[in-house]
Amino acid sequence: MSLKKVFISGITGQDGSNMCDYLLQNHDVEIFGGIRRISVKNYKNIRHLKDNPKIELVNFDLSDPYSIRNAIENIKPDYFINFAAQSFVQSSWDFPIQTITDNALSITHILESIKLFAPKCRFYNAGSSEEFGDVISDMQDEEHPLRPQSPYGASKCAARHIVRVYRESYDLYAVQGWLFNHEGDRRGTEFVTRKISKNIAKFVFDLENGEDPKHLELGNLDALRDWTDSVDFMSGVWLMLNQKEGPKEYVLASGKTYSIRNFLEETLKHAKINFKKEGEGLEEKYYTSDGKLIVSINPVFYRHAEVKLLCGNPKKAEKELGWKRKVKFKQLVQKMFDSDYNFFKNRCTY
Repeated sequence: MSLKKVFISGITGQDGSNMCDYLLQNHDVEIFGGIRRISVKNYKNIRHLKDNPKIELVNFDLSDPYSIRNAIENIKPDYFINFAAQSFVQSSWDFPIQTITDNALSITHILESIKLFAPKCRFYNAGSSEEFGDVISDMQDEEHPLRPQSPYGASKCAARHIVRVYRESYDLYAVQGWLFNHEGDRRGTEFVTRKISKNIAKFVFDLENGEDPKHLELGNLDALRDWTDSVDFMSGVWLMLNQKEGPKEYVLASGKTYSIRNFLEETLKHAKINFKKEGEGLEEKYYTSDGKLIVSINPVFYRHAEVKLLCGNPKKAEKELGWKRKVKFKQLVQKMFDSDYNFFKNRCTY
């Protein structure tokens, strides 16, 4: 019996590489990883999978319909997991057309090709808590209205409607889960959590080696987010793709919120930095006990339209899918700092 074929777009990213690891550890499948052609390759997150015979890397680009069509027509996957996207919210104001093209229009091309060449393929598209945006309740579940506050959030809302239309019109198994903020040691360094873990790790490393450390600039420290380890979400995605009664869409989240300030201060505590705060608002600063500047506020990092609170309600996924998260907030913070600190300690460079 031939192995099930799973196509993962965005395989070099945090979620794509974590999904690859999850499948290889828990399921007997053949994996095809979509790789966009770039001049300088970044295979850091999948370096450990380089010689695995169950993985084949395939040229794939969300902005190229022919690339999408060729991959699906030639491979005819049993599962298509789309983690590729323009996923940085802040950049979606700078590149709104690219964001809509990569995150919404491409989904139409994928589903059209699945309809034509692999109609039994089960499709998952990465949704986002940013779809809820200007929330109207303290916790957001599957029934919460979509109220995006950024081009990124709007692009994910558009993709959700496209997925629903193809599911209902052509009887395709197509779902888009709401994955609330998820982080880890493979997170891109432009995201605020990894920005914190990396820069505080470098700050500590420099202090230990007699160097003058550079301080970190952040934006709104009071934004509240629901953070989970990306690794914990991968089983939830796979459960969504293998529902007996499906296809249905679910919220994956922790059900708890912490501010960016909480993330920063927990990192500082784990790094054993004695700190003090001075000033308010844009003048707020964090210092070491002996006066070295650790963090200052830069308004350039504030969003045009801020989403103040995001907190997912995972009860439906827990009850109907049997999904559970394992890593708690403090463990996630510690994992990310330790990974970055060990990187510097081993004398590597970014």
